[in-house]
Amino acid sequence: MGKDPNRLITEVEEEQRTRGELAKDALRWFLNDDNVGEMFVRSTAAEEISNELDISVEQANRAIADTVGDIVDPVQQITVDNEKHVGIIEYQVYESEGAYGYVDFDDRKGDRKRVVCAKCVEDESFDEHITHATQGEGTSNTDASWQQLLNKITAHYAADHNEGPSNVEPGASLVSGTTIAGNTAFHAGNENDITVIPTAATFGDLPDPSSLTEAKVYYVESEDDYVGVFQE
Repeated sequence: MGKDPNRLITEVEEEQRTRGELAKDALRWFLNDDNVGEMFVRSTAAEEISNELDISVEQANRAIADTVGDIVDPVQQITVDNEKHVGIIEYQVYESEGAYGYVDFDDRKGDRKRVVCAKCVEDESFDEHITHATQGEGTSNTDASWQQLLNKITAHYAADHNEGPSNVEPGASLVSGTTIAGNTAFHAGNENDITVIPTAATFGDLPDPSSLTEAKVYYVESEDDYVGVFQE
């Protein structure tokens, strides 16, 4: 017998709200002054967050996954010798300008300064609606300073916002209650050109690669890991 689709939609929305709150809590752990500027072996971070939040290690690991790799999130993942390290490389808060900055890491592009509009983060639910200035992107030079990037966000405020955010908060504080883009914001090694899609319960639920037209990553719940970049 099939399931009521309305009930499934309600369950998904409830799960997203719960995961969104855990993502916020995990992000606060990484933003602790003692933790900024440190990279942690992912399993170690999961254990510490598990203890801090009194949740299971599995929940902590998923919360970490929900903070990694988005335009708005300062938490980065760096994989060395197949060992995943997570943490915030550098973080700046520009309270009066309504923005924050962090160092983004990309496997191919390396480390890059990025400044994000906190008002967009407060108001929006999708990453394509968030304005940011990043070294080497758009009109920003590869060696642009924090101030030069911030100037671009200040100009954006003048053109697109009438007021600043109620508080300067990164990533996980989006209006949808989840991480940005409305789904799990994780990808292995911070490869920014792949699309993360909803959970696959088992490996058997993964699609035929020939049916896909772009790279995608699936979270396989039964294995508690993100697997596969499939493309046509």
